[in-house]
Amino acid sequence: MRYPGRCPRRGGRRSGGAVRSVASAQLVAAVRRITQVLERVLDPETAGWATLVGLTAGQGLGFNRAFILRVQGERLEGWLGVGPRTREEGAALWHELRENGVNPISTLERPDPAVVAAEQRRLAPLLRALSCPLDETSSRWHRPLVARRGHPLAAVRRWLAQLGSHSLAVIPVIGAGELWGVVLADNFITHRPILPAVLEAASTLVQALRTAVERIELLQRLSEEERRRISAEHAAAMLETARTLAHDLKNPLTVAGGLASEVAAVVGEQGGEFSPQLAAIVDAIRHAEARLAELVAGLASRATGTPLSAVDVTATVERVLSTFRPLAARRGIRFEVENQLAGELAAAVPSYLERCIENLVGNAIEALERAQVGDGCVRLALSADRTTVRVDVADNGPPLPPTMQTDPFSGGVTTREGGGGLGLASVRRLTDAMEGRVEYDESMAGWVRFSIFLRRWV
Repeated sequence: MRYPGRCPRRGGRRSGGAVRSVASAQLVAAVRRITQVLERVLDPETAGWATLVGLTAGQGLGFNRAFILRVQGERLEGWLGVGPRTREEGAALWHELRENGVNPISTLERPDPAVVAAEQRRLAPLLRALSCPLDETSSRWHRPLVARRGHPLAAVRRWLAQLGSHSLAVIPVIGAGELWGVVLADNFITHRPILPAVLEAASTLVQALRTAVERIELLQRLSEEERRRISAEHAAAMLETARTLAHDLKNPLTVAGGLASEVAAVVGEQGGEFSPQLAAIVDAIRHAEARLAELVAGLASRATGTPLSAVDVTATVERVLSTFRPLAARRGIRFEVENQLAGELAAAVPSYLERCIENLVGNAIEALERAQVGDGCVRLALSADRTTVRVDVADNGPPLPPTMQTDPFSGGVTTREGGGGLGLASVRRLTDAMEGRVEYDESMAGWVRFSIFLRRWV
């Protein structure tokens, strides 16, 4: 039986060197095409699907099937898979592709969501069976390998048994020195050997997948943070408008109430027929004043009563930096951290502090990239004294323009094309809400520094 992408060529035999040359050229072309697709996709599932199609398509790397497992906490969880579960499924699938003239590689960037969902449902039981807990051996998974029965690692033996594979490509995906996931691929139908060049090409693809997924997830998080920031700023603006309006109404009501009381007193002394109506007006105004006073008090408490808690600043900074490290690494920017906190906690709102540091670190990375600084560095210094916890975020990029140096936190002025200058204004608003402050200085030669000061939690 012949399968698409696996049929013998017509027109005579080629020499072994010529065949290897053709195969190598196809691998290079496939890897190049798929990595270009991964640079453009905008959601993790599409990136994973494109990688699996590239691994299994006849015009790609030609595996019979492939699966992606991602690290989730202390487990490797099955994420996505492509390919048949049995020889019969494989024969039917490849016959359908051949009869319909379908080239899977052509669907990489615009996969059919119905097809992807159906494939996920079909392979869900197998993906669950491949999931397993991490163990101490996972730290040794740094290089791709072709595993066979009797392999020393228990997880690999489990995968071989679940898949019924004679030989299995096990490709660890490493990020920041740690295991990010594992890709499994085999030729359980054709029994074609997994050549070193194919294993190397597969490893290149899955590392490109990791980079793409981390980029997409970072962009999604930044987009969500931007949405939250804008929402918070809109809410703060509406709150301030409501407070102003309440105060503007309170004064006229007070005046009107006083005048109505005076008129009611005069009319009452003369025994006029309008005395009951004026008394009702006075009561209504006093009632409105009381309700408005309650509203003003409530708005004031919402504006100034943000509940603070003990926040581990070191952990917050590390959480933010772990998010930005892939982006900084790709842009040739390094992080330096000087930590002198010795476990001190700050009185803060965890999400507010995280957003403040994200804004400052993100601004620093953008400034360094825009200026194309050769040895770009973002330096964070954490320190505390008897009453205050301090976080400095500095970069060795260009100084702020004169229009921003007077008050970079005022909003409306930005160095970023298309920006609104709200990022630093948001930092000041959030630090004010935490009863802290933020400052800017360029006292260190060659460095732009922003400093967050918060009350030490005691």
